[in-house]
Amino acid sequence: MMRPLYFVPPPTIHQLGRGISALQKTRSDRHPAGQVFLAGWFLVLAFALAVGPSPPAQGQVATSVTSPTITSGTLGAKATWNTPWYVIDSGHDGPTVLITGGIHGNEPAGARAAEQIRHWPIERGKLVVIPRVNRLGLAADIRWTPEHRNDRRRRDLNRSFPTDERDEALTDQSAAIWDFVMQHQPEWVFDLHEGFDFHRINPKSVGSSVIAFPSQRDFAKRIQRSVNVVMDPKHPFDLLAQNGPVVGSLARACGEQLGAASFIFETTFKDQPISLRTRQHRHMVSTALLSIGMITEDCVDRFTPAPQRGMTSVAVFDDSGANETKVLKVLDGRPELSVRLVGRDDMRPSVLEQFDVLVFPGGSGSKQGNAIGAQRRDHVRRFVRDGGGIVGICAGAYLCSSHYAWSLDLMNAAVFNKTVEIPGKGRKSMWYRGPATDVDVELTARAAEVLGVSGTIPIRYQNGPILSAGDDDSLPEFEPWAYFRSENGIYEPQKDTMIGAPAIVFARYGQGRVLAISPHFESTAGQADVIPLAIAHVRKRSIDPR
Repeated sequence: MMRPLYFVPPPTIHQLGRGISALQKTRSDRHPAGQVFLAGWFLVLAFALAVGPSPPAQGQVATSVTSPTITSGTLGAKATWNTPWYVIDSGHDGPTVLITGGIHGNEPAGARAAEQIRHWPIERGKLVVIPRVNRLGLAADIRWTPEHRNDRRRRDLNRSFPTDERDEALTDQSAAIWDFVMQHQPEWVFDLHEGFDFHRINPKSVGSSVIAFPSQRDFAKRIQRSVNVVMDPKHPFDLLAQNGPVVGSLARACGEQLGAASFIFETTFKDQPISLRTRQHRHMVSTALLSIGMITEDCVDRFTPAPQRGMTSVAVFDDSGANETKVLKVLDGRPELSVRLVGRDDMRPSVLEQFDVLVFPGGSGSKQGNAIGAQRRDHVRRFVRDGGGIVGICAGAYLCSSHYAWSLDLMNAAVFNKTVEIPGKGRKSMWYRGPATDVDVELTARAAEVLGVSGTIPIRYQNGPILSAGDDDSLPEFEPWAYFRSENGIYEPQKDTMIGAPAIVFARYGQGRVLAISPHFESTAGQADVIPLAIAHVRKRSIDPR
């Protein structure tokens, strides 16, 4: 039988205002246990008004000064599919919650969100997180576990857990995961997934939905309503609470075998950047954890772990106009970097201040700049002015210039982009110089010192900006760090306009640093390390914990 919804004991005095607000907002569809919980708020309030706040009893430690205990390990440490786990114990009574992501390898947003959630400030109970359950599937970008990809019965990890008809897990990996879950006996389970399409448009997919057992419908409806109101998604989330999670899934096993309140949160990877989908996951989990008292503040905007010595927090833009894939392959997994994907809605001081460096990758500079918008471009400039670093690659280098209405205006830099009448072809813009190719780039002594590359070498080029000095003297001048020594072009007016032009430029903006890189080192064999070295250089802030 399913457990009833679990709510924590009445909160401390400083939380009473939030409790009253919660009661005012609660409607008749709340769970009966929630009514008891909210009534408890009033009892505590009456008592608090009568006797006033009191200090902790002798030998008792206040929640605000207690640090959670964090333990970690690896499931299947000697197996090829090994995957890390984390347990965050607040040290205070409360529920045990399991968060899992990446059970299907082609659903990366859940894995990235779970990795972020494990760093949230837990006030009560114990949080158990397996962020990258199907680690090898995520690396290969396939749904299945690679070891069983040709075995139709066992390849889907989320169909291989115990069921009412089958006591055993189907694979060594699912058995190890199930043993681990059994050890912790979670009372709540939130499994983060993604669908291939929006359920409301295509019923064959469960994308953008909250999946729950019928007995948990009211709680699930609260999550669904919250994500639809706060996130304002283009495609609303649906509530699927008729049959519960699919048979063989981890969430269903936890519900049927352990009596846990189990849910699957589904985003949709069609036509939506990962940054948006991870935000949707964070919002749903934050709403859930607030509802059961595990956290006491909204954590949707919490991206990064606490600052650590030797660690650089990097935000990579992945919204409209960004092609971040190759940059991520270079940066993900590097021990000195904490890498997060961010979108247009994250270009705000409360988010940007969590990062040391912001990377704008290749793609389309105009689409990136217009997606960010005028006000948020101001926020990015403030981030740099206050000491943040920027690395702009190709399209991102266009963005760093002061040439366009959508530019970030971080340096006094113009772009060769005149429009010319081409006989027989009409008016053509000169920024487009043809398909991707290798061009020769000569690096200065300063570039060799910082980026670890010297001499003249071929680097992949795909229509990056041809920069020159601009006409805005109020902006900082740039310092060339590399020059083009060969060129690419398809129109006569482009001839000789690229050779001798800067290929990499550096500028200081306020207290911050900017590196604009026109060609693609990350796409050139043997040269990808230039990007993390560029990130290290523009990070001006101290590497010691703040």
